[in-house]
Amino acid sequence: MSSLISTVNPVHLYEIQQKWYDTHYDYWVEHVLFSSNWWFLLIILIIPWIPWWILVDKSRLFEIMTLGLFVAAIAAFLDSIGVIWGLWTYESKMIQMLPELLPIDYSLLPVTHMLIYQWFPRWRNFVLAHIILSAGGAFIAEPLFVWMNIYELHEWRHIYSFPIYIAIGVILKWFVGRLKRLTSM
Repeated sequence: MSSLISTVNPVHLYEIQQKWYDTHYDYWVEHVLFSSNWWFLLIILIIPWIPWWILVDKSRLFEIMTLGLFVAAIAAFLDSIGVIWGLWTYESKMIQMLPELLPIDYSLLPVTHMLIYQWFPRWRNFVLAHIILSAGGAFIAEPLFVWMNIYELHEWRHIYSFPIYIAIGVILKWFVGRLKRLTSM
């Protein structure tokens, strides 16, 4: 491997990267764009925000949106790391240039986390609801996305996602609660 690395210069790296991009772009245009999976992902990107807007407590909008923005940022960051490290890949994506699965990271996860945060203010109920959400995400949604050929696991197992989903929710509930206390003083 080191002999291969020593023979590659920056121009070759650029050419390899460009070929990789062109190949992925061509595949996306020919097989993903406007496919049933692409439309499904578009629906997942848009639809969750409609009931969320109807159900959200508008008097707590800033607090709830703060949590949602942190969920989206962390989900997209972890998702990008997973793709870059080769733990998983996405065969169907909304936007080919982005490594993460946009509809999940910026819609489905933030919306569900925000609603659970709003509906379950007590820690005990929140943790229980969040465990149920995390189990649904790891053991129902992820396998469904694998079955639909949207998500492909390489060095990852669904069980690994379960505690991460729980940790994100619990840490962010604590963090937003702390922010709320600090800013109300």
